[in-house]
Order: sequence, then C-alpha cells, then structure tokens
Amino acid sequence: MVPKSAVVDSKDWKSDFLAFVSERLDQIEKEYQMDSIDDISKSLFANRSDIMGQAALALIEKKFGHLLDQQYSQCPHCLRRLKAKSKKVKREIQILVGTVTLYRPYFYCNRCQFGFYPLDEALGLSKRKVQPDVQELEAWLAAEMPYETSSETLKRCAGIHVSNHHIHDVANEIAQDLQDLDVCPSKEEITRQIDTIAEGQFRRPILMIGLDGSHAPTRPEPSARKGPRGKGEWKEVKGFRLYLLDSERIIHLISWHQIKSDKELAADLLRIKQAALIPEDKLRICVIGDGAPWIWNRIEEIFPDARMVLDFYHCSEYLYDTAHAQYGKNSQKAQEWVEATLTRLFSNNIEQIIAGIKRMKPYSDLAKEQIDKTIGYLSERTDKVDYGKIKRGGYHIGSGGIESSNKFIANVRLKRSGAWWYPSNANNILKLRCAKYNGTFDRIMAEVKKKNKNELSQNKLGELRLVVDNS
Repeated sequence: MVPKSAVVDSKDWKSDFLAFVSERLDQIEKEYQMDSIDDISKSLFANRSDIMGQAALALIEKKFGHLLDQQYSQCPHCLRRLKAKSKKVKREIQILVGTVTLYRPYFYCNRCQFGFYPLDEALGLSKRKVQPDVQELEAWLAAEMPYETSSETLKRCAGIHVSNHHIHDVANEIAQDLQDLDVCPSKEEITRQIDTIAEGQFRRPILMIGLDGSHAPTRPEPSARKGPRGKGEWKEVKGFRLYLLDSERIIHLISWHQIKSDKELAADLLRIKQAALIPEDKLRICVIGDGAPWIWNRIEEIFPDARMVLDFYHCSEYLYDTAHAQYGKNSQKAQEWVEATLTRLFSNNIEQIIAGIKRMKPYSDLAKEQIDKTIGYLSERTDKVDYGKIKRGGYHIGSGGIESSNKFIANVRLKRSGAWWYPSNANNILKLRCAKYNGTFDRIMAEVKKKNKNELSQNKLGELRLVVDNS
C-alpha cells in the first residue's frame, strides 16, 4: 500500500503537513530526553530528515500535484497519446533537507521504445538516489578534503549518510568532462576587473602569466595495467595562473593545473587566448617561470609580444651554488661574490656576468661542473633577466604567484600521507579546485544540473524495470 504520508491531497497539503509535524513532535518529546538545549537540538536533528522530507513532499504536491495524479501524457518524440503504464511507481530520493518517497506515474511508448516520468523531468531529478543539491555539496567537500573526511563531515554537519565511495564517484562524474574554458571566469568578469584597476592610471595594467610545476603521487590507471595495482610514481602537475597587479597586491583571474604534457598545457593556454577571454589591448603582459624548458618551449609562440621573465629566485640559486662550490658554502668570499653579481644583474649587465664567470678558475671538479652549468643556464636566458628594467616597469620578478597556486590547488589536496592517485582522478579533483579558486564552481554546477535534466528527458529505456505498488 502507498503510505498515507507519501500522497498528500492537493487541497490539504499544508494542514496534513502541520498535522504530521505535530504528531512527530509529540513522539520526539516522549522518546527523547529534554533536559537541556543540547538534548532538544540533538533530538530535532535526529528527526530532521523525516520532518524536512515531509515538508519537501508537501511543497512538491502543492506545485506538481497534477503530475502525481497524471493519467495521460504525450510521447515527446512521436506525440502519441499515452496512458500511464503504472500509476504509482515508488522512488526514494535524498535531498539536502531529508529523504523523500515519491509515488508517481510512469509512461511508456511502445512505438518509440521510450519511457519517462513527467514528475522526474519537472523536478530535474538525478538518476542517482542522491540528488543534485547533495551532489554539489559532495563535489565541494571532495575538492577540499579526503573522501572519508567528506563523508563524515556530511553526516555530522548535515545528517546526510553517503559513503566515501559515493562521494568519489560523484566528484569524478561531475568533473570528468570539464575543460580549461569551463573553469574560467567570463570575458565580462575579467574585463570588469581590468577596468577597475585601470581607472585613474596612466599606464595599462599588468597581466602576469605564471607557469610552474609540482608533483603528485600516482599509480597506473586501471585500464593501463595488468595484475597487481602497480608501482607508485610521482608525476608532474603542470599549471598556469593569470593574475593582475594592483599596487602591492595581486588580483587572481585564472588558475589551471593538470597532470599532462607541456604540449597539452600549452594548448590549454592557447585555447584561452583564442577564446578572447583576455583583452590583450588593455594590458601589458608578462610571462614568468623558472628555468624549466617546458615553460618556454611554446609560450613565446602564444604570447610573442609579452615580456619574458626568469624567476629571480631560481636565477640567484645558480649564482649561490656557483659561489658555494668555488669558495665554500659559508665563506665570506662566497657571500661577497654573490652580492656583487646580483648588483650587476640588476644593472642589466648579464653579458658581463657571464664573461666574468667564464674567467673563473675552478678550485675543484665540483666547482668546474657548477660553473659550466651556470654559464649554460644564463646564456640560454639572457633576454629574461633584465631585472632592473623589469622592476622599473612595475612587473614582478618572482614567481610566488604561481607557486602559491601550486601549493593551494595541487599540493594541499593531492600530497597527503598515504595518498596515491590515478592521474585521471587527480585531474578531476584539480578541475574542481580550480573552479572554486576561479569563482566558477556555482556556474559549473548549474550547467551540470541543466545537462542532467536534458539527459533525463531524452533517456531511452531498453527494458521496463519498475518497482510497482499494485494497490
């Protein structure tokens, strides 16, 4: 039999709900201790799912009561008039406020082999028991913390019981088709930020494009291995960050981090450029990164007019390593040489610096090796170390902007004790974290819900699988 509480008369939905609440409160008072506000709060929280679920059911009845009692419908494909195949098909759904049991009619067109529930489509129900509002919260938590912790957080804070495996599956399902453009703010939002900074300034604002990599612990994908799980491997998470400079602060625009090749990451950055999200005519563009070849291999093709800057810290590391190898790590001579060399570096005397290092007579094989390495490093990057000129132009010479993005987006979530990731799953979590950091998570979830609703309305059923109440 269909429970009386599950089917509400459209005329009496409010009175029936109030009667239900009154009855449930009397029951709570009898069954629970009521000696403190803590007791009252916990008793209500323990019953919130039933109470709020009933409230949701009452509101569904108020707005969609005609779909609960619907006897005839039209096939959306052939427009044939259909009679309900079953009038009361049971379905239990989990929403943020509680669990709701629905009994709704099912229609099936034999000609089109198409089955549908008008109520499900109207409500935008997910195929899963857990509905989009809960899925959104699952994805949000999964992006921030381990799946087990996310599950426990949902239970303690919202009274929602979903397994860590469910959260894992939902997060990956939501993120798997996302691309870089999906997580980017709109052109309008980016332009608004630029115009705000540019107001009252005589020079165009500076857009910094930082590129860098970090590492994440990975295991071979299930489809790529045979037998045991496979040996773990640290893979590079490559990323870029676009941000504006405003006095002494930075204004974040876009972050994108993935485990992929430098060619693929460059293609992602090129896509952003081609989508015209960045109004380049309004900006002075500067690209900054460390000495990794993958950063510069293609970036100069994408932004040929941008100023290219080698991160000052990485550059100075080579000078310190040279001084320590030649004069001793803690020697006064090493410190004096580095200070003098850095001064010349800020005076745009890179050619003189290289010439001076070439004239050094190595005191050891280690010194010779480091001297040769530094000469090669600087010689390949002479156009990227004009630090004095760069500073006077208002540009950054440090890559702290992208390094902090690496730390916040990649390291905080992926580098956890005992954690090993399939690259595809790690990339999905990175997509969600980028979306949150870029301020586009809500927009993405709105698109996911819209897509889910469209898929639901077009779903073809090969066979009829119903849990039918024969009453």
